Amino acid sequence: MVAFRLLLSSLVIPIIGFGSCVIAHAQADVSIESGNQLTTKLSAEYGQISNFLNQADNKKSTGYFKVEPSVFLQTQMSRHLVQLNGKVSHYKFANFSADDHSDLLLQPKYFFKLDSNKTLFTEIKWSEAYESRGTGLSLGDAELLTTGDDKKTVSTIFGYLYGQEGSVAKLKLSIGQKDFRYKTRREQNQLLDRKDILANAAFDYLLSGKTYFSIDLDYTQSGFKHNSSLNKSKYAALIGVKWQSTAITQLQAFAGYHELSFDDKSLAKDSGFKWRIDVDWRPTDFMRVNINTLRDFETVNRIADSYRVVDSTNLEVSNQFTDFFQTSAVIGYRKEEIVYPGKTDDEDYFYSELTLKYQRNEWLTIFAGFTFKELDASLDTLNYQSNSLSLGFSVII
Repeated sequence: MVAFRLLLSSLVIPIIGFGSCVIAHAQADVSIESGNQLTTKLSAEYGQISNFLNQADNKKSTGYFKVEPSVFLQTQMSRHLVQLNGKVSHYKFANFSADDHSDLLLQPKYFFKLDSNKTLFTEIKWSEAYESRGTGLSLGDAELLTTGDDKKTVSTIFGYLYGQEGSVAKLKLSIGQKDFRYKTRREQNQLLDRKDILANAAFDYLLSGKTYFSIDLDYTQSGFKHNSSLNKSKYAALIGVKWQSTAITQLQAFAGYHELSFDDKSLAKDSGFKWRIDVDWRPTDFMRVNINTLRDFETVNRIADSYRVVDSTNLEVSNQFTDFFQTSAVIGYRKEEIVYPGKTDDEDYFYSELTLKYQRNEWLTIFAGFTFKELDASLDTLNYQSNSLSLGFSVII
């Protein structure tokens, strides 16, 4: 056993050195808190958006109102645990009533504990979301549409967990399916209807008191019902470490290889280096800093393209100044290389957000926010900047 740990340590040391130079996003471990819970919340906010249609020129502003009720329910019966997360977000716009919409999220989960170290789980996720004009399929063409696009995603995951927090070895296996479709402009948007078959295996082994050696394997097979030329398979294999020296610092750093190949052999396959890193730092009891970055292949979000290579980096800083007053700032950068047959385009997205929260008491929070968005694309007509201001409150019922 000692020799095995020394061998693993020799493999991991170079990865730790790499992780200290680059920061990335890592998937969170499954965490289950036992017991019965019920939380209902109602949020409401009013705001102003400076460039509602996300255009380079002829910018149009509008006021908006948002109401968002949500509920979280958990019940535990012996070895059975059931969770239900639900949320409806309704938006109403002063100058663009045709864009009024409601987003919906419904996410039930079920866990069955075989024994103290083994758990079976299943998760269903049903979401309906609105794609604003001037983004996604209508990027650069907002004024050609009278309303944005509605999209629907339904996914089902089955899995197995071995181990618990502090175990020497932990394993997570999952397999599932995700169905995606646009509900609007079906004549053209049906080309993006797809069904994904998903499989994942993640293994952690304790090297020392606070350091795990980790392996993460992913497979996705995507089938496009009305556009079979885009049928593809994606593989990814990562190795890395999960490290928590104290409650102050946590690190997850992964590096490896990913490959994308199409059933249509006339489309070139792609492969290369992949990373996923996440650093969480709490220099004081009141301050938290999180930095994450990753590289991934992502599926099409245009009618004509074949795939996207996406690098994203995010920084979040939050500070609890008093028991009642908190601020948080988020800065995000996302670089997309969009690969078409025979050419590529670049789109660089920048996002920032500043939020102020005042917690009046245990059930009422008042908040104000400012956001800024920018797109810098290789095609100048797609470039835009937009910002918004908002003021609102949330009530826990």
